Parts: sequence; C-alpha cells; structure tokens
Amino acid sequence: MPAVADVGADDRVAVADARPAWAVASAARGHADSGTRLNARVYLAGRDPRGLNAFVASVSDPKSRAYRHFLTPAQYRARFGPTDAQTTAVRSWLESAGLTVTGSNQHYVSVRGSVAQAEKAFGTTIDDYPDATAKGATHYAPAGRVTVPASISSAVLGVTGLDNGSHRTRPLVANDGAVRNSATQRDDTLPGPPSAVLRAGPCSAYYGQNPAKDKPPTYGRTGVWTNCGYTPQQFRSAYRLSNDLTGAGQTVAIVDAYASPTIESDISTFTKNHGVANLKPGQFTQSLPSAWNSVSECGGNSWYVEESIDVTAVHDIAPDAKIAYVAAASCNVEDEQEALSRIVDNKLATIVTNSWNRDEESHTSQAERDAFEQIFKQGAAEGIGFYFSSGDCGADDPNTGCPVYTDGPYTEFPPSDPYVTAVGGTSLAVGSDGRQLWQTGWNNVASNLTPDGTAWTPEPGTGYPSTYLSGAGGGTSVLYPQPSYQANVVPESLSKTLPNGKPLTSPMRVVPDVAADADNNTGILAGSTQHFPDGTDRYHETRWGGTSLAAPLFAGIQAVTQQVIGAPFGFANPAIYAQHGTAAFDDVTDTPGGPNLLLGVVRNDYTNPSDPNSPLITRAQTFGHNGLTHATTGYDNVTGLGSPGAKYFTAYGSRP
Repeated sequence: MPAVADVGADDRVAVADARPAWAVASAARGHADSGTRLNARVYLAGRDPRGLNAFVASVSDPKSRAYRHFLTPAQYRARFGPTDAQTTAVRSWLESAGLTVTGSNQHYVSVRGSVAQAEKAFGTTIDDYPDATAKGATHYAPAGRVTVPASISSAVLGVTGLDNGSHRTRPLVANDGAVRNSATQRDDTLPGPPSAVLRAGPCSAYYGQNPAKDKPPTYGRTGVWTNCGYTPQQFRSAYRLSNDLTGAGQTVAIVDAYASPTIESDISTFTKNHGVANLKPGQFTQSLPSAWNSVSECGGNSWYVEESIDVTAVHDIAPDAKIAYVAAASCNVEDEQEALSRIVDNKLATIVTNSWNRDEESHTSQAERDAFEQIFKQGAAEGIGFYFSSGDCGADDPNTGCPVYTDGPYTEFPPSDPYVTAVGGTSLAVGSDGRQLWQTGWNNVASNLTPDGTAWTPEPGTGYPSTYLSGAGGGTSVLYPQPSYQANVVPESLSKTLPNGKPLTSPMRVVPDVAADADNNTGILAGSTQHFPDGTDRYHETRWGGTSLAAPLFAGIQAVTQQVIGAPFGFANPAIYAQHGTAAFDDVTDTPGGPNLLLGVVRNDYTNPSDPNSPLITRAQTFGHNGLTHATTGYDNVTGLGSPGAKYFTAYGSRP
C-alpha cells in the first residue's frame, strides 16, 4: 500500500509501518547509538497502485473479459512502474536529508547513513530493544511510525532496513534429521557439501510392502515400515499423469538461497539411476547474483539440499518443463526479494516455487510485507504465479517442539499473503501398482518403542502436543482480511477463529490453498552430493519431505496443466477456488479409512543422522494428528481445497 493518509507535523505523512512486532515501547532500552551506520531501502509505490489492484483482479478472474490478458514486463513498467519524476524526487529528498544514495531501480532507492541521519530523514526515533533469542543482546528499531514529506508521499510504498533484527528466511526441509553445515566458511564464499543425512532401514518400496512383524502392533494390527522414498514413476502414477502430460513448453522458476555447485551432475546421476530422461541442454538454467553474503548465518550448504529437492520434484512431475534456478545472494529478506524481482522484471518463468518462509508478524514489518506483495502483484499482471510452502510445523503451536517466535500459534509469511498460492501437505500412500491408495493430512505424532521392545509409549496416535513431530503449516492470518476467492468456500469456523481459539469479528485469510505430498515418511527420493564422516564427498540418495516438497510438486502439476490449457495461470487462486467441490480435487481428510482406522508407519532413525553406527531410535508415527489443525471434509487448514484429483489437468479448459 502507498503512503497512509496521516499528515503530521511539518506536512509529513506516515507510510507503511517499519517496526517489527518485537519493537514494543515497554521493552525499549534507550536510544540507539546515533553513529551506528545502517542501510535502508525506500520502496516505490509506482504511478497507479489502485489501477494495479484493479488490473490484477480482472486479469486473474476467470469470469472477467480481461482474464489472462497479461502484460509484458515493459508494458507493466510503462503502466504501473514509478515515473522518472517520482524516482528523482525520492532520490533528491533522501540526499537533501543527508543520506547517501547507493543505488536505485524500478522497485526502490537504497541509501546508507547513520542512525541520526535516518531519524531526521524518516521523522522517527530509533531505540534499542532486547533480543529474545540471545540473552543480553539488543537490536535497534524505529520507536514510532516512519514518515516522509507529503510532497513525495504518493511515490513511497514503505521503508525497510531501519532495524537490525533477524531478517532471515528458512528452508522448509522436513527430514527428521538435521541438515548441517559440514564446515565453517567465509560469508562471501560457498562451502562444500553439507553433512550426509542417512536413513536407517528397513524401509518399503511402496506403502505396506514391508510389514514390521518383529515390532508391537500399531492400532491393533501389524505395522508397516516407512517408505524408502518415491521415485519419478511412482509420483507420476500417483498423480495420474499420462505419458503425454510432461509440462512441455512451460518454465518453472525455483527460488532458494545460494546454489549447489553439484546440482547438474547430481540430477544427471539421479535420472540415470532411475531410468528417466535427464535434463536436456538448455532445459536447466541458473540466474546467480554477483556475490554471496551471510553464508555462515544462513546455513550455507544446508540450502543445497533444498535446491536438490525442488529441482528433482519439478522434473519428476514435469520432465519436459524448463527449470530456471534463481539464486538469492543469501537467506535475508532483501536478497530473496531481489531474486523474485529478477523473475518478474525479465519474465524468467510463469510458475515460481518457493520453499522458504518466516513467521507472519513477529519478525516481518508491514513495509517488508508490502514490498513482497508488490512483486507478487507485478507477477500476476504479467501472468506469473507464485507458490509457497505453507510451513512444516502445523499452526506453530509453542507447546510442541516447533520453533517459538511468538507466545501463540501463528501462520507463515509469504504463504499468508493473499496474492500467492500456499501449498499445504499430505501423507501419500502409493501401492504396489503405482496407484494412489489414500492420503491423509500431513500431521504426525510419534510413540517410542519401550526399552524391552514390547510396547509403544505413549499409545500410538496420542500424546499431543508433546509427541508432535511435524505437519503442514496452516491457520488463520492475523493480518490479511479474507480475499474474495475464499468467500463462501472457507467455513467461518476457520476464517473467524484463530488456531488458539480466539474469535475474530471479521473473516481473515486462511492457509493453505492446496496440497501435495509432504510427509517425510511418504516423501521423495532425491540425490545430492554430501560430506561423509570418513572425510569424502560423494553422491547419496535418500528420502526427503516437507511442504518444501509439496510446493515444487504442485508447481510441476501447474506446468502440466498449463501445457494442457495452452496458457499460463498467472495468479491461480481465483481459478483454483472456482473448482471447489469438483473432481479437480481429491478431498483429503485425516481418516480416509473411517474415524476409527488410524494410519501410520514404523521407522528407525539414527540418533546422529550422519553416523550409521550411532544408536537407533524406533518409533511408530501416526498420520493426521494435530491438536490445532485438521484435514476435514471440504476446505480445511491442512490441505486447503485438497490434492490435485483425476480431473485437475482438464478442469481449466484446453489448448485452443
């Protein structure tokens, strides 16, 4: 949103709030050091923000005459981008305020200066606040609203960079074993492979292949060992893809931090091992930044695994689609935004899958969220759709083992933004013939094998929240009102109730929108180069999960569907929600076999996932169990509308 109509002293206008939620007045520890240097960005609102909103609504609406009449990037800039006069006026004001302009583009003007100069320029005070994650540490942030001169307020979307709290996103790899850096590294140099992640056996090539006969029964019957990881053939069969549905003519962009140096050789080895077509020359491209930063604090090579999962999943589903890997210079928000901007400014793809996020409110200011949303709107205007993993810890209940960022459950951002498609997760059972047997919502609780090996504790399927492991992110946004496409689809029991049970007066955005396989127990088999305890680096295949799997799987499905309809979706949610209740979706519930039939697996895990000689822990994991979110008939906050069904690929028309 552009400047808020709140004129203050000296004809200044408040813009989008730059304060993170942790900058609470009662916690302030005094004024920040006036000489501290900071880097900020002033985001530009463009020449016609209201017109952009109207255009995005019409071009994305299947009932509109403007549906799919997209703009080129050049047309977008001419119609909705900032004018030269707007950019010049903003630059001149910043320089006159004593800040040094370090760069500008169609999205923002970047500046550098001291805390004192920033306070003067933006009409606010910058104070110190305690760091909730590091005892004794502090961060600075604005103590009040940021303001700009009224004369340029219509040109300003918001200001970021006025605080030095964490602005890192996190990859969403649910592997039940840490993906760790194998060594320390410089912050501008990419490291070698991450430490190996090894899976203990036994495992099953398909669901139910290998009964756990030597373990106590689960749910009154013999349990089954967890899956080894689904192959490309199993995924294509489970999602009912015929040989001619390959994603031909489509391009999927993948955005992650950094870039695996071995990705192309890893994919080549994987496709050869599993008898599927390798990437053809030119089918895989990489768009890399000029330099890397924050490698140590972002986990450097842990992002290589995310890239491997994303590329493998898209190629499994859509083997003829082109893949454009667009690397962010780090996991910091501004670098992720830069990567997304490269896509929309150059139209590198029409489908963009993202397997990273951060909590919606506590570490993300309105100004940051608005800057992201402007990119999403530009993409929608150009026929580009953004797909985001919904999260890997359900409603992020702090009573579970989920990372704690607030004192209550919350949704993730960017998936909560109404201009993206949030992809939730399922537990997917594939049978011996490759067909889908059933799905549940992805939410797992675990029971440990007793020391004498005769029982499970607690009883499988009980013990939430202490037994909760992981599950699809979902819940009700505290920030975004209900978008029109969710009206009359999402029940009020969800849209007007937060996951903690607090009632709301108005309906709000609920996530996710759709779902695909995400459970690590029913996850993807993918290969990557990893660092082993013996000091060697070598290719290794293992099973992975998370909504970081679900998002690229669904992106591949969108590529196939665009092949069928002969046009891009652009922002897909209005079209997707129009299919509510049809055969386009499989309606997924937590109990597909009936309310009294629990489902799950038995699995062994190494206590040290890099050491096959470490002790084993044996657990029974039960599917579809979460105290706060549930997969139910109709729309739900685990799987959204559901998983792509038998009619999904033909539900949106066909190539003219």
